[in-house]
Amino acid sequence: MDAISTLFGVFGGLAIFLFGLRYLSDSLKRVAGSKLKKLLEKLTSSRLKACAIGAFITAAIQSSSMTMVTLIGFLNAGMLALEQAVWVMLGAEIGTTITAQIIAFKIGMLYLPIIAIGFFTSFFSKNRKVKNIGCIALGFGLIFMGMHIMSSAVKPLKDEPFFQSMLVAFGREPLFGVLAGAVFTAIIQSSSATTALVIAMGAANMITLPAAIALTFGANIGTTITAQLASIGSRLSSKRLAFVQSMVNIIGVSLFFPFIYPFADFIALTSAELPRQIANSHTIFNVMVTAIMLPLSGMLVKLSYAVMKGGEERQERGLKYVNRNIMLVPSIALKQIKKEVQRMSKLTIDMLKLSRKALLEGDLERARHLPEKEDTVDELKITLFPMLEELCKQELSNTERKQAVMLKGHVIDIERVGDHANNLYELAQKMKELKIKLSAKEKKELKRYFELAQEAYLASVKAMKKPEQKLFKIVLDNERELDTVQDRIEKSEIESANKENAIIMVEALLNLERISDHAKNIIGTLKQGF
Repeated sequence: MDAISTLFGVFGGLAIFLFGLRYLSDSLKRVAGSKLKKLLEKLTSSRLKACAIGAFITAAIQSSSMTMVTLIGFLNAGMLALEQAVWVMLGAEIGTTITAQIIAFKIGMLYLPIIAIGFFTSFFSKNRKVKNIGCIALGFGLIFMGMHIMSSAVKPLKDEPFFQSMLVAFGREPLFGVLAGAVFTAIIQSSSATTALVIAMGAANMITLPAAIALTFGANIGTTITAQLASIGSRLSSKRLAFVQSMVNIIGVSLFFPFIYPFADFIALTSAELPRQIANSHTIFNVMVTAIMLPLSGMLVKLSYAVMKGGEERQERGLKYVNRNIMLVPSIALKQIKKEVQRMSKLTIDMLKLSRKALLEGDLERARHLPEKEDTVDELKITLFPMLEELCKQELSNTERKQAVMLKGHVIDIERVGDHANNLYELAQKMKELKIKLSAKEKKELKRYFELAQEAYLASVKAMKKPEQKLFKIVLDNERELDTVQDRIEKSEIESANKENAIIMVEALLNLERISDHAKNIIGTLKQGF
């Protein structure tokens, strides 16, 4: 029963610690998450600033894993260069050590009033700011409670021969400690939790400083598994970032490992208390590794390119032909905005082709950049529509004013086509997840629906450049045929092998019919001529 009680105490305390850490992280993100995200988006080319931002954000949200996942998201969206992401990642290595410094404080039973204050404040206050502060306090209280439970649970292990010999082995053969720390951290996916457990053992005086340092070295390597998992199915640049993070930690541990005993002697001078020594070793190690690796970030990026060969599609974000200065000359601005609208249409045509490949051929790999294209189209619409509204208020000729009004309509319809193309891609993902396979007859029908929608939309895009009656006819005929098919399906069940296939067919047809509707809107705007 003693062994079981100890096991429950260690893992129960660890569970409370992890829950408290997640709760604290979520609470901090609610308070400052959007501001931190904007700060990250505004990175300059300075590696020191980027590193400082990475350290600050990670310390603020108490999660280096969350910073890495966010960086991977920015890389996938094409909003960040790989080397910039590496700079931020190196800063995160420093920011994550704040957790260890916090939990090294001896607060005794003070976590109970902290939890009580945090709970009652967060649950009963009507003021949002006060509630968020209460949530932060509750998170801190749970972290310290988890630490206290773990520390109390591991104390009896001090007298167990097996654990004594194991910890002595970690002290004599630090490599075992590094491996143990790496494996444990990879399993629980939290270096902070591993460090917390090591500090708890330190508080119970059942571990030596060299053994503790070896375990935290291993935790630094094991924590890279989160980024590796997050990069699965992501862009090549995201995989390269995860690779660089692994290399930074492996190289850092390799550089310090031969000097672990002199390093431990130096750390012992920083404090008289073992828990604080462990926290200091974690901080000093990460700061020194970052200081070494930051000037070498370019080489690390080149190494990632050498190991992970291949290129990937680069999506240009933001405006390409327009800037605010051009708006001072309305006639020129109108011509340039028209180029941006044509660029939007090309992106959505490409999206339609990719969604067709994904849905009919199951080629999700080729279509993986489709959501990024949709983001670009959305951004262009959000930027261009106010510009066109602004132009309509300026001095324009009647012809130019009509063009501006028409372009406003085109921007809305093109952006909606992008949404429907993305819906079709998500439908293909759903088919893969549920292992749904269309029959040959269903594929033939769906192929016909795609042909009608694509032909209609292509004709409408061509008509935007050169309005012709034959293009108008293609759009109207195809839109009418898709409407007829949809009416038939609404009146009677679609012929299908099973219900799941029928749902896929109906949802696909619905999106394709909407695409033809937007094609009809575009030529309707052109025919009216405003």
